[in-house]
Amino acid sequence: MPKMVDKTNSAVVEDTRNDVVLDDVTENLNRLMHAGLYGIESPIERAMELIGDKYSFQIIHILSQFDCQRFVELEQQIPGISPRTLSARLKHLEKFRLINRHQFSTIPPKVEYKLTERGRDLATTLKTLESWVNTWYPYTPASV
Repeated sequence: MPKMVDKTNSAVVEDTRNDVVLDDVTENLNRLMHAGLYGIESPIERAMELIGDKYSFQIIHILSQFDCQRFVELEQQIPGISPRTLSARLKHLEKFRLINRHQFSTIPPKVEYKLTERGRDLATTLKTLESWVNTWYPYTPASV
């Protein structure tokens, strides 16, 4: 008598294995694409390479407060940023998977930005930095 094989269960196991392999391949490709980042020995220098440019902290802070934002909303909340610079910073943060960009198929096109799990974890660290700055270097408005 032939053996009966439960293909449903084996398909689920196979899909799970494929997902794990795909995640490993994706991570390895990201390491190759960003070899310069992973090749920096100092963790502080790696962090600065990721988010040390002007406005990246602000973008992450805003997205942590409002969950998701559209391009124009971000632009309005960051004084002095040009659309070109904002676009470059968003692409940079997306490249390193700190934010997700979701484009809706509407006219006019609608795009929203959200923090990824990595971005939310970084936002927690930024809250600590914010607390430290407020403790040691509190805001004091200039007298008129």
